[in-house]
Amino acid sequence: MNTPPYVEENFGILTDDDFYLDAILVKPANLTDEKLRVLRVWVPKFPLTKTSVITCARQEVKSYGPDGRIAHLVFDLRGTGESDGILGRHNFKLDLGAVAAWAEERFGKINFGFLGTPTLREGRVNMWPLRTGAVMETYFYPAVGTPDILPPTIVYLSTFGHFGQTDEKLCRQLAQQGFAVYGLDPLRYLLHASAQERLTPQLVADDLRIFLQMLPQNPIVIGQPMSAGLAVLWGTLTDKVKGVVAIGRAQAGLQPAHIFVTDNPYTFLLARQVGKLAPRPFVLVKQSGHALGGDDEEMAALFNSSQEPHRFEVVENIDASFLTQMVKWVRDISSVNKAADM
Repeated sequence: MNTPPYVEENFGILTDDDFYLDAILVKPANLTDEKLRVLRVWVPKFPLTKTSVITCARQEVKSYGPDGRIAHLVFDLRGTGESDGILGRHNFKLDLGAVAAWAEERFGKINFGFLGTPTLREGRVNMWPLRTGAVMETYFYPAVGTPDILPPTIVYLSTFGHFGQTDEKLCRQLAQQGFAVYGLDPLRYLLHASAQERLTPQLVADDLRIFLQMLPQNPIVIGQPMSAGLAVLWGTLTDKVKGVVAIGRAQAGLQPAHIFVTDNPYTFLLARQVGKLAPRPFVLVKQSGHALGGDDEEMAALFNSSQEPHRFEVVENIDASFLTQMVKWVRDISSVNKAADM
């Protein structure tokens, strides 16, 4: 058996109100505290525990090799898993503060950040099994104010590593427009899905097929920067995706070699695949106010490789009004296509 290039430390972190949080630090095997430069903390989404993200931490740290200088931490929120807590008391801000204070005390001033937030305001957390080792963690926002028994469905992909308050607000506002919305941080799925073996298009297609079977209707997929590539890829792998809205950088999200089989640079090259979306509608969006909002040359190549019906938009920020307009256009085109096929 091969020895993993990382080690794990199990310990407790004391909060200001005297609860111990059970934590695991995953770090490269040869990394000392003095050499650590970056610490990323995976935050489980209540009521899930650190078991929902430990695979993510291991996969990322494994990719750095034994001499990497980046570590990842997972922990149980108070009252969950192995952590102390009182039933019904969910002051998770104290938990996050305790983790940040522990990190500064142990490592000093480093690049530190949380991956995710502990709670949803209105969404419902689901953990769906796809195959051995592969799960899909989703956040469901039911449609509001619609008479439809099966409302139109949106799958919303946040930027890699962080489904935050802005994402939840967008999902909630889309749900208020009558859509059933399933949000997710696709990085959590991808790291789980590639834990046993790196992903090929066929493996991604197999996972997608199972995921779509769990949805009430075939969805429109919205991909934020970095996740836009997966949104486009999903649309090319099955005609059950009704349309795609891809925002910002896309190809970069399909390049991590510890997740995807990238030996052949053309395997996941979107410019070669995006034409398969037609005649389903495709929206490509450059977000000028975002650091990952899109490279002009890459976006031009992707759009020019796509086929009608398609449109290219440039906006500074993404809000629910803009997304609703784009989804309405996708639905209108889909309705026309459906009528033409009858």
